[in-house]
Amino acid sequence: MRLATVGQARQIDEISQSVYGLTGESLMESAGALATREIDLTYLPELTRGSVAVVCGPGNNGGDALVVARHLHSAGFRDLQIYLVAPPEKQSALFKLQRQRCELQGIRCVDLLEIPERVEQIKSAELIVDGVFGIGFSGQITEPYLKVIEVMNSAKAPKVALDTPSGLNCGTGRVEGAAVKASMTVTFGLAKPGFFVSEGPAHIGKLRVLPIGFPYEALRGIATSHFLFTERLVRRYLPVRKETSNKSDHGRLLVIAGSPGLWGAGILASSSAFRVGAGYVTWASFEAPYESLREVPEVLTAQVNDDKLWRGKISAVCIGPGLGSGKATAEVIERLKGLQGVPVVVDADALDACVDHGLFPLPENWVITPHAGELSRILKVHVQDIERDRFQAAFAAYEKAKCHVLLKGFRSLIAYGQRCMIVHAGNAALAKAGTGDVLTGMIGGLLAQGLDTPQATGTAAYLHGRLADEWVRSGNDKSSMTASDLRALLPQVVSRLRLGGSLF
Repeated sequence: MRLATVGQARQIDEISQSVYGLTGESLMESAGALATREIDLTYLPELTRGSVAVVCGPGNNGGDALVVARHLHSAGFRDLQIYLVAPPEKQSALFKLQRQRCELQGIRCVDLLEIPERVEQIKSAELIVDGVFGIGFSGQITEPYLKVIEVMNSAKAPKVALDTPSGLNCGTGRVEGAAVKASMTVTFGLAKPGFFVSEGPAHIGKLRVLPIGFPYEALRGIATSHFLFTERLVRRYLPVRKETSNKSDHGRLLVIAGSPGLWGAGILASSSAFRVGAGYVTWASFEAPYESLREVPEVLTAQVNDDKLWRGKISAVCIGPGLGSGKATAEVIERLKGLQGVPVVVDADALDACVDHGLFPLPENWVITPHAGELSRILKVHVQDIERDRFQAAFAAYEKAKCHVLLKGFRSLIAYGQRCMIVHAGNAALAKAGTGDVLTGMIGGLLAQGLDTPQATGTAAYLHGRLADEWVRSGNDKSSMTASDLRALLPQVVSRLRLGGSLF
């Protein structure tokens, strides 16, 4: 699913007008009309005798809301009240035009700057339309807007946000101070990246993306950097196993993980690689993990310093979980660089080794899988700075490592080159030791079967997140899931995805 950043959305709007001859007024009319239709289909059959409050700020988002009010009024909806939070000096030309049209139709308008006490009336509405701020908002909500948003949020009525919930930063998903918690967001043209990360999902409610007339060429030609990795892509990329195939057809993965006291990391990674279809998995460490073989009898074992290991065929490699971050690990990473064309997943202790021993940049078909804490070491910035703008942090990590980056968290991001994919799955159940080891093995298992790095990383990360979603949807508490539960659920979730049915 293609997304548009705030800058790209503005550019699409400008080009639609300057190149394709569309006017701002026609686009606003289309946005308001389609939003009204969506509101009608979703809410109004049950609310035909109730009241609607349309809350408008001074910009074009307020103009969109005024168009919605006018269309509702034209459709015969009379219990309608417009609330304006629009200082005269900030009112856009289109806002003024749409307000005039509403007044000509006799729609009641209340100026909350002149009569601030009337703001409490919003609570009595049975439906609220939020048109205070659009996608260009950033920073912190201040008065008089803060009070209006607080009143809207305190109302029990469903709230429909136009283009974006007011107060949400569409670029980062952050909320500074306050933002409308919408029941439904109707956005125009393309969805925005901030809807899916940080605090965005808690504010947008149901998302509806409305095509208001932006030219296809403008959308495709400008929105080229941010994408949503969805279930549909997973179905496309999951490897297909022919009935006539044998184990050699499904790749040979080398997992370099574990050490005394931390063998479990190697068990989780190795067994998860088998679960996603790898044909062979060899588990190696600085000591052969013989004592743990009863947990994963399927794996081959080796010691890293065994030359026979390096002379064998290797399709892909995972390195890091439970391995240690000392000089020996750094030397193995340098040796892996000599395996031309072999993709490598660098996780956990191997990431620390790269930082401590100056191993960046890495080959471009490799993938590093840091969480925010690990990335803070790589970039030498605070975790809070990373979480403030996860997209910027992921791109900065790519510039540092020069390979694919999977920034884990809510939501996980995959950055490479000038592109970033948001993995649209996962919840806080994954915040537990060992779950990252499972993910590492899943990525490696898909790489071994021939998927390219972004395909394998996105597919594994999505599956990993949906396993946690399945756990919660099945009635389990988020805090109860373990990494081993992920492995146990993986076969049935993959099977249902292959069949093309919904997971839930």
